[in-house]
Amino acid sequence: MYLASDLKYKFTLKILKYFSLTTVLILCFTSCKKDDDGSVDSIPANDYTEQHIIENDSIIDFMQNHFYNYEDFSNLAPGDGPELIIDSIKGNNINKISIYDQVSSFDINVKDSDGNLFPHTAYYVIIREGIGDNPTVADSVFVKYKGMLLNKDIFDQRNAPIWLQAKNIVRGFQEFVPLLKKGNINTNSDGTYNFTNFGIGFVIMPSGLGYYNGATSNIPQYSPLIFQVQMMTLNRTDHDNDTVLTILEDLDGDSNFDNDDTDSDTIPDYQDPDDDNDGILTKDEYDLDGDGVADDTDGDGIPDYLDNE
Repeated sequence: MYLASDLKYKFTLKILKYFSLTTVLILCFTSCKKDDDGSVDSIPANDYTEQHIIENDSIIDFMQNHFYNYEDFSNLAPGDGPELIIDSIKGNNINKISIYDQVSSFDINVKDSDGNLFPHTAYYVIIREGIGDNPTVADSVFVKYKGMLLNKDIFDQRNAPIWLQAKNIVRGFQEFVPLLKKGNINTNSDGTYNFTNFGIGFVIMPSGLGYYNGATSNIPQYSPLIFQVQMMTLNRTDHDNDTVLTILEDLDGDSNFDNDDTDSDTIPDYQDPDDDNDGILTKDEYDLDGDGVADDTDGDGIPDYLDNE
C-alpha cells in the first residue's frame, strides 16, 4: 500500500498552476511504441462486431472468475493509493466478491475506415471518486496508472505521477478518466507537495478501445486491456490559445479532435487560431461581451468565431 509520504513530489505549485502545453510530456504508452517506419505492427483487421462479441464474452468470463483486492481499498486514508491486484476466485479465495458483481459499464462507438460505427462496451469500478473537478477527454491529467492484460501480465506501469494528454491515449482510457475527480494538492513544510483524496478506479476494455489489430512486444493483437488509474490533478487545455477550450472544439462530439476543421484549411480547429479563416483571430471574436457564451452577432445560430460571413 502506498502511504502519503510516497506521494510527495518535488515540483513547485507554480508549475502545477501554470502548466504549459509547450512543456507537457505527451506519453504514448510503452505498449504503443512505433516501429522505425512510424507504424505499429498490425494484421488485417477482423470484423468489429464479431471481434467485440468474442472479446466481450472473454471479459465477462474473466470478471466472473476473478476478484480485485477490494479489501485493501476499504477505509482508505486520504493519501493512500494501493496498487490494483487481481486474482482468481478459487481455493482460499472462493468466497471473494467477483469483479463482475461490482462493475458498471459504458458504451463507446468505434469508427472503422469506412466511417461505420460499432458499439464497444467497457467495464469499470470507481474505488474512490475523488473530491475535485473531473477532467474531460481533452484535458491534461497528472496520473499514476498500471496496465495489464487479462492474463494479469503488466505491460506498462507508472508508480510516480506523469502528465498525459487524454486525447492522445487509447480510447478506453481517454473515456474513463472523466469518471474520476482530481484530489487536493497539499503543501508540506519541507517545500514538497502531496496529493490526497484523489480519484482511484480501474477499467477493463476490449481491444477495439485499445490497440485492436495493432501489436507490440508486450501486447498481442486483439488484447483486452485493464488500466488502474489514480487521478492526482488536471489542467484544462486550450491547445491554440484562442480562449476556446479544446474540449469545445470537438464540434461533433466524437472525441476525435483532428476531424473538426470548420474552414477546411487542413488545420483542426483545436490547433487553428482563426477557426473560420475570416482574418479575425478566434480569441478576438469568441466572447467580446464576456458573458461566457460565444457571440453570435448576426443571430444566425452560428457563433462569430465559426462564421466567416
